[in-house]
Amino acid sequence: MSALESNSRSDPAPAGSPPADPARYEAFLMHFGRFQLQILGFVRSLVHDRTAADDVFQQTSLTIWRCFDSFREGEPFLPWALGIARKEVLHYWRSRRRDRLVFSEAALGHLADAAAALADEVSPRQAALESCVDRLPDRQRRLVDMFYGRRLSADEIAGAWGLTVHAVYKALKIMRRGLLECVERRLAAEA
Repeated sequence: MSALESNSRSDPAPAGSPPADPARYEAFLMHFGRFQLQILGFVRSLVHDRTAADDVFQQTSLTIWRCFDSFREGEPFLPWALGIARKEVLHYWRSRRRDRLVFSEAALGHLADAAAALADEVSPRQAALESCVDRLPDRQRRLVDMFYGRRLSADEIAGAWGLTVHAVYKALKIMRRGLLECVERRLAAEA
């Protein structure tokens, strides 16, 4: 996210300077933080090379930030952001036309529409997961952040916490099982 916060603004402000409108900046961070995993999932569903998908997601994030002034507060953020992500994915695939296994633009458009529809369906599950993660004990929330947020390896976490790698994987397994049960309970209660 630091690339978004630094020199990616479309205005001529120097890198690292505060945004011209702090309230608008906070609104962007709130919306983007809430939906960034869904946007990333959308991109990864259409770009299967993980490194390339991460690059497309980064470019999408920058474009969302640069275009945020065109976002009208009160409208749904996710469909707007997925529209931008769709354009970035199409741009990626256009740039790879020389590859033999590239879909036509029409096929990519249909795939993008289907992925966007799935992203909307994932929203209740994502909201339930976020709620369940928020209710985890502090140590387990830190583990989630380290492993899934900052993408540290189990070996790095084990070294930082003075545990064995096996103990980290066991803690992750127990935590994932608990989160799955929590999400299923919340979804069943809402149904």
